[in-house]
Amino acid sequence: MPRLSVIIASVNGLPSIDDCLSSIGKEAREVDCEVVVANRCQDGTAQHIAQTFPWVKLLTFSRQLSVWELRARALAEASGDIIVVTEDHCIVPRGWVSEILKAHQLGYMVVGGAVENGMTDRIIDWAAFLCEYSSAMLPIPAGEVDRIPGNNAAYKREVLKLDDCSTDRSFWDWFLHEELKKNGIRFLSVPSIVVHHTKRFGFLQFLVQRFHYSRSFAGVRRSLISPSRRIGYILASPLLPLVMASRVARNVLIEKRRCYRQFVLAIPSLSAFWVSYATGEFVGYLLGPGSSLSRIE
Repeated sequence: MPRLSVIIASVNGLPSIDDCLSSIGKEAREVDCEVVVANRCQDGTAQHIAQTFPWVKLLTFSRQLSVWELRARALAEASGDIIVVTEDHCIVPRGWVSEILKAHQLGYMVVGGAVENGMTDRIIDWAAFLCEYSSAMLPIPAGEVDRIPGNNAAYKREVLKLDDCSTDRSFWDWFLHEELKKNGIRFLSVPSIVVHHTKRFGFLQFLVQRFHYSRSFAGVRRSLISPSRRIGYILASPLLPLVMASRVARNVLIEKRRCYRQFVLAIPSLSAFWVSYATGEFVGYLLGPGSSLSRIE
């Protein structure tokens, strides 16, 4: 069996990382799975991890590194033949590690799964979930796909060493996946590999997070594209709310055929989140990422 390393950027602190590691722990020890946590929280999280989960390889940073910088630091310390990425607010079911190992026997270099909502009692949490993960929730295709979610992805180590991959700079899944596809790497989607997204958001908190996420994304992308293309994205940014609304509606109503009620009730919040996202992209393409990279949770 190849050895597997799970890498996690700890940006939300307790109790999120405790719940995440507790869900991974027993199976990880049974199959000799390494877990590497890169932590930026200064609230006692590092001490709690060291005391409660001594089998975790813990990296602690005093400065506010971004999620993707933390992932890159964790990757540098990971020793596994397969590198699995998840987030500190994700809970995994029993058998998650085994399903990943089984999937990697099928000849693919990159494997991904589904993301389900683990916070189902408030509409604001449904709005946040649908805004980010409507395309990744079950049912998902079984087989070759163009996209997999960045917080439930497993890579054979050798694909992360390709010369033009940017994991030495940051481990931002969207850009990494684009680079991998340019190198002819195929992605396998496996419905049995599931994580549950369990972060609670307030309305204003998620509104601000959408702005920082999209400004960061556009700011990084800005440095990789031509000035004329950048101008085109700036001019098109007011259309983003409509584009995003159509995508989520298609995912819920046509592709997934579930969560209709939650989607309808979440539309007012979703509308605000889409406008915030569009504003962030406008600012990012115009001015760059600013400090938004380090402010994403």
